[in-house]
Amino acid sequence: MYRKTIKYVFILNFLTLGLAGQDLHFSQFFNSPLNLSPSMTGYFNGEARYHANYRNQWSSIPVDYISADVGVDFKFRNYKNSNYFAVGGLINYDMAGDLNLSLTGLNGFFAYSLELGNNSRVSPAIMVSFAQRRFDAANATSGNQWDGRAYDPNIPVENIGADTKNFLDFGAGLNYRWQSAYRSFFDLGVSAYHLLTPSESFNPDANYDSSRPMRFSVYGLFNFPVANRLDILLNAVHTRQEEFRESVGNFQLKFYLGEKQSAAFYLGGGYRLDDAWYPMVAIELGAVYGAFSYDLTISDFEEINDGRGGPEFTLRYIIARIPQGINKPCPLY
Repeated sequence: MYRKTIKYVFILNFLTLGLAGQDLHFSQFFNSPLNLSPSMTGYFNGEARYHANYRNQWSSIPVDYISADVGVDFKFRNYKNSNYFAVGGLINYDMAGDLNLSLTGLNGFFAYSLELGNNSRVSPAIMVSFAQRRFDAANATSGNQWDGRAYDPNIPVENIGADTKNFLDFGAGLNYRWQSAYRSFFDLGVSAYHLLTPSESFNPDANYDSSRPMRFSVYGLFNFPVANRLDILLNAVHTRQEEFRESVGNFQLKFYLGEKQSAAFYLGGGYRLDDAWYPMVAIELGAVYGAFSYDLTISDFEEINDGRGGPEFTLRYIIARIPQGINKPCPLY
């Protein structure tokens, strides 16, 4: 019991320290397109897309990790020209630990979608971000509050700097889309975030490096029909951020409901390499889409959280000039 307690404390401290260097991540990465790549801005069937994601990771242990985003993107097109501009906005938020260490990011996206042929197009894009990292100093404790016999809360916490840090950041991405029909398409892309590697240190005189490392991702998103009312979806992403690596795969069956195929039910799951797997369900009713998944830990951390990684929710709404359904005049309108 004693050894397990020591291991528990060590892991929690390690995770808390590591949170400052990693970005928020979602098991349903394909449902957070602007976090996946700036070049996914404007890639949807419609004129405007609104989406929100929420994830409560490790809620069964003291150091839970809450992640959320709210985003919107729009297309600006002239129907006489197949090329178009797209812009988007995204608010990212995560929070963890006793100090409520949080990161709030306000992100703007600018993309241009260029047609290469009848079935393919490419989209370069950039992102501009203003972010703030902060913590609750009132909950802080430090080593100097040990008086030789016990913890003394009357001893002031050692100075670790301001409790907020603001910084500017940039990102970029490139996406290739091939689409022969409304239900037959795939995306291949790359993205890079934190190109400025901004400092996140709360103490300007600190003698350690607290720069936010660049994050690189490569991904593939596939959708193809196998029957009149059944599609297969395959999604994969590999992310690298300094020593952190993450590879996630996802498989879904999409069952169309009704003759007009304006509603669908999704059933599937995913796997995060050496970490967790998750079942997933989703429902689409016209312009409204909702999804739920739950991470089940399979790594050594399972000893701490009993395998309960946590739930994740997605909600999306698309505004389109052309009604939802199978009868559409072009693949990506």
